[in-house]
Amino acid sequence: MSGKIEEIIYAQLEQGEDLLRAIWDICKQNDVKTGVLLDATGYMSKVRVQREPHEPRPGTGIAGIDFVEIPGGLEVSAHGIIGMGWVPDESIKPSPELTRGGGHTGFGAGGWEGHQTPYVHVHITVTNASQTVCGHLMEGSYVATKYFTIAIAKVSGVILKATFDKTGYYHQLVPA
Repeated sequence: MSGKIEEIIYAQLEQGEDLLRAIWDICKQNDVKTGVLLDATGYMSKVRVQREPHEPRPGTGIAGIDFVEIPGGLEVSAHGIIGMGWVPDESIKPSPELTRGGGHTGFGAGGWEGHQTPYVHVHITVTNASQTVCGHLMEGSYVATKYFTIAIAKVSGVILKATFDKTGYYHQLVPA
């Protein structure tokens, strides 16, 4: 399956903006239904990520997921995929954890609001003087300067759906 890049949208974010919310808003404003976050580069005051833990959970042998908050100043670089939240059956309601306002939005549902609203899955690399961390970008990650730039490729010909239905939650790639 293939798609075609229709345009590349550049945006410069303001100090204090939440990076994930800004990406959702730019997608909505520019009618990006499927796309690629080509790059997000800049300096941030705080980043929240979802990542694999360093050690398995005690007594389980299962890694699980860590939610990590890293204080700034932070140099960051990010990339990801963009699609749409998809709930084909109105009688099925996604849990709050799968939609905006679930407290830990980021990877997974990407914080979509409902049927045919923007969904993003962003990997971010964050570095400061003492550590470098990679993970899934989450709400609560704030831009520190007015020089933060993102580039989004708007794609046609294919649709990425973050689908929630009676069978569960999954990604679906279909022709447009």
